[in-house]
Amino acid sequence: MKIKHLFAAALALIIAGCGKPEAETPIIPEESDYIGTVTVIYQGAPFDNENIKVNFTPSDDAKTGSLTLHQIRFVPQMPVTIDVTIPDITLQSTTDKVVLSCERTIPLAMGGEYPRYTVTDLHGEIVGNELSFSLNFGDYPTSFKGVK
Repeated sequence: MKIKHLFAAALALIIAGCGKPEAETPIIPEESDYIGTVTVIYQGAPFDNENIKVNFTPSDDAKTGSLTLHQIRFVPQMPVTIDVTIPDITLQSTTDKVVLSCERTIPLAMGGEYPRYTVTDLHGEIVGNELSFSLNFGDYPTSFKGVK
């Protein structure tokens, strides 16, 4: 008798384990602020801007987003800091990260567009509480790595 009950319990566990796997849900991008270092390659050498706040804002449909770099200087001789927004970034969510990409977009700063510093080849990702990306502002390779 005990063997029948044991066999029935084992069979029930096997059948339960053979169910359809749950569909994996992609991450839903959320607006977040990150603090980190922006590095600009200027005259062949890295120029680091530390403790820079970068705001990530996804669109309502989470298919695109923007990044705003706050109080940034792109070269050591730059007399003021500015806020720069990078619009029209494509977002792709997986179960463990959000991938950012953009081949070309015109950044916004000081109330207007800055085509001289067109953003190209933007690639990045949000994994957990970390944001990292690289791009070119015109002729200047730039990267960021930071945390929430």
